[in-house]
Amino acid sequence: MAVPKHVADASLKISDYIDNLPDWSQKICKRLRTIILKADPKLIEDWKWGPNYYLEGMVCGYAGFQKHVNFVFFKGILLKDKRKLLYLNEGSVNTRNFRFKDVKEIDEDIILEYVIEAIDLNKAGKKIIVPKNRTVEVANDIKREFKLAGVLNYFETLAYSHKNEYIRWIDSAKREETRKSRIVKAVVMIGNRETMMTKYKK
Repeated sequence: MAVPKHVADASLKISDYIDNLPDWSQKICKRLRTIILKADPKLIEDWKWGPNYYLEGMVCGYAGFQKHVNFVFFKGILLKDKRKLLYLNEGSVNTRNFRFKDVKEIDEDIILEYVIEAIDLNKAGKKIIVPKNRTVEVANDIKREFKLAGVLNYFETLAYSHKNEYIRWIDSAKREETRKSRIVKAVVMIGNRETMMTKYKK
């Protein structure tokens, strides 16, 4: 089995990355960094797409955005999420994340609970299983709105993974208003995607 390669100066890269963030997101990332490293003494600070933490596989990472810090679990789909705090990542079927806008929102015990569970998944050798059934079930309300907006036919031509991402994102909404809002946003994204691909083919 090949030994994974890690970035030798990852900790320095992470420090430099955090130091260049706005003050509010610096505080969040520094707090997360401190808590994550408490989870297991064997946890390795690494750098892949940004700050990344590794123990027998990728565990978690974080990134500063304009209005929030995204704290992601790379095998988030396997986490139990008993507290129902994780968001579905719009760009990935398998990841799940917290979103923090203020350092005061961070509860150390909760973060440790999730990080330790993610580490235990790696130690147990848990893998994300790609479903054999590649059919994406589209609810009637989504299908109706996609059809009315004229994007249903194009949506049905998308690869399984892309269709699945859209539907899982919409279906993960906890409130009806959020669900409706996501359907509208999905219509716009799919429409923009179709326009871009049409231009590309010309």
